[in-house]
Amino acid sequence: MIKAVLFDLDGTLLPMETDVFTNEYFKLLTGDFKDHYPPEDFKKYIWQATTAMIKDNRKEATNEQVFMETFIPLINHTQEEMMAMFDSFYSNKFPKLHRFTSPTPLARKTVSLLAEKGYKLVLATNPIFPMAATKARMRWAGIDDLPWEIITTYEHSHFCKPNINYYTEILDQLQIEPHEALMVGNDTIEDLVTSKLGMKTYLVTDCLIDRGDSPFKPDASGTLEDFYHLAKNNFKGIH
Repeated sequence: MIKAVLFDLDGTLLPMETDVFTNEYFKLLTGDFKDHYPPEDFKKYIWQATTAMIKDNRKEATNEQVFMETFIPLINHTQEEMMAMFDSFYSNKFPKLHRFTSPTPLARKTVSLLAEKGYKLVLATNPIFPMAATKARMRWAGIDDLPWEIITTYEHSHFCKPNINYYTEILDQLQIEPHEALMVGNDTIEDLVTSKLGMKTYLVTDCLIDRGDSPFKPDASGTLEDFYHLAKNNFKGIH
């Protein structure tokens, strides 16, 4: 019996071309810091710290802590100074990236339906962004005011996708067993890896990310609209 539904955000509830969005994000971010650091250098520092987050497996360190312990030694600002600049960027510049997404009313319609049915809801977006960036993308998707039980961000999470511990942490917080959860996402590795735990999976194909090397098969797949109809029928065929 499914009790909780975990949703990926980018490319799942918020349609986008991920590569385009990522490129535009880095253009905007490095441009904002160009008076302090050459854009290519700054991009390299961000990627280095992000890679450290993804690889780290310490349950006592948040993703933010891992990011900063790698990032700060590479630059000539203090952590306090850098966090203030990041806060300013995510408040004032990051919203400009809205135009590189294609929001659909289906996102709100689907999540609202599941909320009405009493499912626990998790926004299981890869927690490499701070809450401000995640909240912005949630607003674009029209889902920011819905009753999410958990929203994963780098301030609070201790692991990243596709680390299976990322999902174990969520299940522990929900206090449910893997077979009681359904993961809905568009990445054949990062989202479908949950099947290793025994979670059910639904692969959203609208903005599919398939690198061709995933060993995982979804329990069901289709468009977000297909998923909405499946949810209306209480996931008949997935149980």
